[in-house]
Amino acid sequence: MRSFLLLAISLFAALLAGCTQHADSNRYNEAIWRGQRESLEQLSHWQLSGKLAIITAQEKGSARLNWQQNGDDYDLILTTIVGTTLLELHKRGEAVTIVDRDGVTHAGKNSEALVYQLTGWPIPVNQLPLWIKGLPGDATFTTGNDGRITLLQQGEWQLTYQDYARTRLWLLPTAINLQGPQTRIKLAINEWQINQ
Repeated sequence: MRSFLLLAISLFAALLAGCTQHADSNRYNEAIWRGQRESLEQLSHWQLSGKLAIITAQEKGSARLNWQQNGDDYDLILTTIVGTTLLELHKRGEAVTIVDRDGVTHAGKNSEALVYQLTGWPIPVNQLPLWIKGLPGDATFTTGNDGRITLLQQGEWQLTYQDYARTRLWLLPTAINLQGPQTRIKLAINEWQINQ
């Protein structure tokens, strides 16, 4: 009976120690994430280049991607491998313009709706300025031990962050998979430039 009591006490102590370590680990991860999030929220002027591959029910496509963010405004340019412009998207305040591959300019107030209207691609353009740098916005998300988002879910979109790289003070995504309504997008970011 005495040995059973000692065993029960030992198991209870081990369980308490495990719970304490788990709680400490969660607090550590949350502190790391808070620091990462605050740092990313300050990042408002940046530029990236990379590749985009998209698969929809109707087609597959790929393009080179160049994105320049200046506060809430941005320029997004998609080109072919040989440099031919496929699409230019410019957002200034509430106004959005898209120049298509034929040089025709289209205007609107919703980037996402305009891209879909012209390409048939349901790309979550409105959320991308946050998501592409590893911020969740209103989405639910999971973080790793190092304060990076690993998984993000909002509505029909799920993002898996596969890799990050440090650029100056920031830990920024370099490989993101997006899964949405009948659409899969792969983003491979070759270079981040911080303009602030």
